[in-house]
Amino acid sequence: MSRNIIGRLMVGLLAIFFMGTGLIFMFSPLSMLSHVFIDPIESAAGLSSIRALWGGSTIAIWLMVLIGAIKNKIDYIWVGLVSLLLVLMGRLVGLLSDGGYAELLFMCIPTVVATSILLVACKLMKPN
Repeated sequence: MSRNIIGRLMVGLLAIFFMGTGLIFMFSPLSMLSHVFIDPIESAAGLSSIRALWGGSTIAIWLMVLIGAIKNKIDYIWVGLVSLLLVLMGRLVGLLSDGGYAELLFMCIPTVVATSILLVACKLMKPN
């Protein structure tokens, strides 16, 4: 199996994982809120916002990444990389503005791992 195919598979599997997460946020937001340390939201407007912003945006971003893996277009994959880096930046801003909390490291690990996977996959996908 070529390096390019391995890189594309890594990106595709990561994209499918995040799209699945987005689908859960869209169709079952209450089941996900405790995993992201958010108190339950009961208003229709609040649930609609979770569905749209976390569900819809996550699906849109990672669908573009999946298309990049399928079409072998690294430019599409940058969308996912930028979104992950902005999530880390948001965590840093939260740390500086709101202070630290016990779950901070736990919440950063998946983002750092996903960012690392994308960077390695992009390297594998580049022509020699």
